[in-house]
Amino acid sequence: MIDDAALSGTAHLIQWRLRIGYGAVQRDIDLVALLPLNRADAPVIISQNFCPNNNVVPLEGVSAPSATGFDCSGGGFMGGVMTQIFGRYIVKPPLELIIERGYGFAALYPSQFVPDNAQAGLRTLSDLFPDDAERPGALSVWASLFDVAAETIEADGPDRTMIAYGHSRFGKTALLAGAVSDRIDMVIAHQSGTLGASTLNDGTGESLKAMVDAYPHWAGPGASHYVEDLTSLGVTPADLLARLFDKPVLLGNARRDVWSDPWGAFKEAKVAWGAHFPAASPSDFRPKDGKAYWLRPGTHGVVKEDWPAFLDFIDAQLSDPGQRPG
Repeated sequence: MIDDAALSGTAHLIQWRLRIGYGAVQRDIDLVALLPLNRADAPVIISQNFCPNNNVVPLEGVSAPSATGFDCSGGGFMGGVMTQIFGRYIVKPPLELIIERGYGFAALYPSQFVPDNAQAGLRTLSDLFPDDAERPGALSVWASLFDVAAETIEADGPDRTMIAYGHSRFGKTALLAGAVSDRIDMVIAHQSGTLGASTLNDGTGESLKAMVDAYPHWAGPGASHYVEDLTSLGVTPADLLARLFDKPVLLGNARRDVWSDPWGAFKEAKVAWGAHFPAASPSDFRPKDGKAYWLRPGTHGVVKEDWPAFLDFIDAQLSDPGQRPG
């Protein structure tokens, strides 16, 4: 417990250092959570972030990860660049609003576990999975951290609804975590793009080849076998979304975010969920539906309109915010 009356006396501020045995070695990662004081069973939004926890939850006592060489603090150069390009909430979410709406918020910095850097990421994956030609990539390992975070938070208190949230590459990991983890009850995947919700072979947005070339640590080594012939892959984004059939899912997008292919994500959702995804068009935001699509003006990032929409969706899925969906 760092502070039992954080955010002007509205939340507990708790931090864990987790040592995780994954593959051949163990690595450490920090988890920080703000949990509302006025409800012990508050659902928790678990967020994976581009920036370290002490930037995402900039409160006294939150640890900065060691040896990352990356800082997005509000007064720093990187923080200014991030918010200028990717929107107000790309670094720090509206923590006060989240707590006020009755939800907890937990932050993970996946790069503390597997660096989001091609060379360092590949070295770390080789250490975790030595001599494994079929090892997972960073996206899969990061996705597993959602499950670890949910398990940790639940062990510290009562049974809660656990919501995986991520933007861009961490939208991909949120979807994957929801598809494979029984501890994740709901998913908000914002602008998840290629290897997320968006179509792989429609000629729009980031290609698998471009992703593998730019981020060779994200997917397993086998991904390179399919970059020239996606039909041989045998699975589609709709197959991933279909694994989330029994959980509430919100897919967030922006009209001019062509690289993330918002139209492809809408098409894959229609294939995966059929009549259970009744949105008539990408602009038809229906937060009460268990499968919903959010499309706003603008480009890639997290802006002032996004979090109210995310919270409206969560509200609509939980008649009593302390209850698990479904």
